[in-house]
Amino acid sequence: MSGTRTLCCHVTTATISFAVLYLTGNVLKLVGIILMVSLDKEAFSALYHESKATKVDISTDILMLVLMSISAVLVLFSKRKGPMFVLPFVLMMFVELSLSFLSLFAGALGLPGTHNYRDMLQAVKSQKKVDRLNEEEIGQFTMWYSVLFMLEILLKVYVLHVSMKCFYALKAERMAVVNVNTGKTVAVKLPSYDEALKMKPKDTPPSYHEV
Repeated sequence: MSGTRTLCCHVTTATISFAVLYLTGNVLKLVGIILMVSLDKEAFSALYHESKATKVDISTDILMLVLMSISAVLVLFSKRKGPMFVLPFVLMMFVELSLSFLSLFAGALGLPGTHNYRDMLQAVKSQKKVDRLNEEEIGQFTMWYSVLFMLEILLKVYVLHVSMKCFYALKAERMAVVNVNTGKTVAVKLPSYDEALKMKPKDTPPSYHEV
């Protein structure tokens, strides 16, 4: 994790920028879930029209989004408080990557507030007002969904990499400040040449006298 710069800025600045975007996205997801719960599903959006999520699922999604948002807020204070305020954000990025990969096998294991392949396909069919897409349309949709999904994965891997570099950079800065404050550097003042000649050795043998 050497180096403290990424692209055109410091890793701390980049991590804070990613955290702000991350926080904005989570807040928008929270607002969407709250509107879905409070308003009529049919009037709100076709994306949630056929949702089978239970109250437990919705509560879990809200809790996850709150934890993700808190981890992003902590990053904003990492410059003054230290590297431990970046660690929750790093852990949540690990969780996001894991859930993103698990969503390929089961949509229920995906990220809260994020639609999986089946939900997006249903949204496309609702938008086109058809019950079934033909093979060409399904192929195009699958191709675009796969490309966007891989770009999202690569972006999250990059954010995780930058946030880990930020953690180690802040840790190195904090250790340098601690070493200076505790005075671990030792300075030794050596005598000059004239002073060294005037110094008497302590362990000299007794002088020899002829009997």
